[in-house]
Amino acid sequence: MSLIKQLWIGIVLILLLAMGGSFFISTYTAKAYLEQQLHLKNIDNANSLALSITQMQKDPVTLELLIAAQFDSGHYQYIRFTDPAGEIITERNFQGETTDPVPNWFNNMLDISPKPGIAQVQNGWQQYGTIELLSHSRYAKQELWESTKNLLQWLIIAALLCGLIGTAILRFITGPLNQAVIQAEAIGQRHFITSSEPKTYELRRLVRAMNKLSASVKAMLEKETKKLERLQVASQKDALTHLSNRDHFINLLDSAALREENENDTSIYLVRLLNLADLNQKLGRDIVDRLLTNLGRIFNEHTQDNTEGFAGRLNGTDFALVLSGTQQLKQAAHKLSEQMHDQLIALGIDDQRIGLPLAASSLESGEKRGQLLSRLDGLLALAEQKGNRGIVVQPLEQAKGLQRNLADWRTSIEQAIDNNGVLLGEFPVRDHDGSILHYERPVRLHIDGNWQNAGYFVGWARRLGLLAHIDEHVLSAALNDIQTKQLPCAINFSESSLCDAHFRTRVLELLSNSLNINTHLWIEFPEICAIRQMPQLKQFCRALRELGCKVGLEHVGLEFTRIEELQGIGLDYLKIDSAIIRDADTQNSNHAYIQSLCRIGHSLGMTMIAEGVTTEAEQQALATLNTDGVTGPGIK
Repeated sequence: MSLIKQLWIGIVLILLLAMGGSFFISTYTAKAYLEQQLHLKNIDNANSLALSITQMQKDPVTLELLIAAQFDSGHYQYIRFTDPAGEIITERNFQGETTDPVPNWFNNMLDISPKPGIAQVQNGWQQYGTIELLSHSRYAKQELWESTKNLLQWLIIAALLCGLIGTAILRFITGPLNQAVIQAEAIGQRHFITSSEPKTYELRRLVRAMNKLSASVKAMLEKETKKLERLQVASQKDALTHLSNRDHFINLLDSAALREENENDTSIYLVRLLNLADLNQKLGRDIVDRLLTNLGRIFNEHTQDNTEGFAGRLNGTDFALVLSGTQQLKQAAHKLSEQMHDQLIALGIDDQRIGLPLAASSLESGEKRGQLLSRLDGLLALAEQKGNRGIVVQPLEQAKGLQRNLADWRTSIEQAIDNNGVLLGEFPVRDHDGSILHYERPVRLHIDGNWQNAGYFVGWARRLGLLAHIDEHVLSAALNDIQTKQLPCAINFSESSLCDAHFRTRVLELLSNSLNINTHLWIEFPEICAIRQMPQLKQFCRALRELGCKVGLEHVGLEFTRIEELQGIGLDYLKIDSAIIRDADTQNSNHAYIQSLCRIGHSLGMTMIAEGVTTEAEQQALATLNTDGVTGPGIK
């Protein structure tokens, strides 16, 4: 039983005792008072009648007339005149019938029975007789009944007023209590939030203690995050440019190849700073370091607004940049080259003396990493032959589909959605014991006569603003599958869908109609949403969890240290990006980073899942690094 119910029961019992006691005491007091007043009236009337008889002639007719007149003038039950021997001289009794408005049960409970009035009649110095009379009590009973009803009505009104006042007081008292309960429940779910301290002393102590706990956990998370950032720099970053080092860049490249949602129109750029050793001698190491740092900043700026973009320093002289959604490859390559040479001029370096050849190409679907890098090296060699500012671009191949422009793509995507051309894939996510956590359900659209994965159409859908429409149909399909198969399903929502208020409202409406199956639904967002769209993500996650869904982030780890207030989002799980766990069985450079990442997640009660696992050896290695589950092409 809740505390509020107990308080209400206590208040009701106190009111019942206080008002019930007051009611019965007042009623019985009124009954006793009326009996006393009737008794006094009987005595006064008896004395008055006895005095009148004493002062008059005492013949039988006169006595009969006097007593009859007295009886008729008042409301008496009886008047009796007896001689000293007890013999009745004359007597009158009430023999009429009256309509009594007082219920019998009330008469039985509170019967008014006053004592009769008795007075002596004298004849000179001798006793002549005794007058005994009893007033009728029906009027007193009626008065007691009316006063009791009025008292009960006022007590009920007073009780209702007390209830309203009590409700207001309880709301005032339980307001801080409810906030404390919400905070306690959040901490129980390992969401360490803080609350303002209430004025109530006991609650203030409780909330202060919980705030201290939340603050200590927050400090621990900040400490772990800083440690994680240092580990990330040490294992994944180039110390000078803060770009990804060669190993991490290669892992990112492999990870991008595994993701179905990666856009097909992705491009890669390779830049080489020629004659680095000579530049160090001619310009000085400090200036060259500044040049390398500025080049790294240019590459990082290109990846900031590109969801799937990343950059790396492959060695001392080579830089690589991968961008998604590139439509004008040649123009993008020339813009990048101009930005690099602008940095040379800004540093006061003659840009004609510095060689920065650039090679650009599209990423071919299914092309192996070794072939790609070899092809880029060949293109870069051609660019070097063109001079210091040489640029070689491999044109994008024409799309294999039938679409050629935005209008054609819109027609194809909308037709696929309207004609039930939405299909969900099915890939298991298992814990290390082999049990199913859920099934990943990536979307497929029937376009160009075939079922195409997300990478085929997602870039065009984003440009056309259709991602939210697609994600809504994905949710409907997932709920239908859960209803029929009763299997846990995981679907992902895009960043653009998260920013769509109509989409969020529609999702909550659909989930409100499926409360009995929502516990089987896992919804995940890209990690970048926790950086760019934190307010919307927190609000939406809270609403989804209230409806029974599990919520998580996918592709986590690349920008994890940039996420603020991770403990306030309310996440159930994190999926670690495949670029971080790649070759965990043979390379230990990321082991400390993975362990630290899992430690932060576990401290917040999250399930940690490794993405893109390709071999059983990787899975076994990840089990020792505190991950909870795995998914990828190597998991069946």
